[in-house]
Amino acid sequence: MGNKNTLPYELTYSEKPSMDSKNMKRLAVLVKPQNVNDIITSLKEMGLEATIYDVRGIGKEKGEKIASGRGSGTSEQAYATRKVVATVVKAGDANQVVERMKKALGGEKAVVMISPVDDLVML
Repeated sequence: MGNKNTLPYELTYSEKPSMDSKNMKRLAVLVKPQNVNDIITSLKEMGLEATIYDVRGIGKEKGEKIASGRGSGTSEQAYATRKVVATVVKAGDANQVVERMKKALGGEKAVVMISPVDDLVML
């Protein structure tokens, strides 16, 4: 089948899509920007890599206040700025990884979106 590149927790990329599921999970953690380093540190300690996305959302929390003009006032953005830190793990390791991230946040709130991953293909 060729050369395979390994990922943390023994996940592998293949050269072409597989017909069988590899039983992996994608964990995408929605956090405030000031909490990104805590999440990244906990993932690195477990030997995991991550991708970080800048996102904006409208929800319960209000947007940031921004000074406008020459000190004449402030305006509030209609959205809140967040980061998504995403990684892929074996399905059996998902709970352990979520618990480590939760501990790293030290009581701060975050949302973890967990979705199945069928395969990883190296292009």
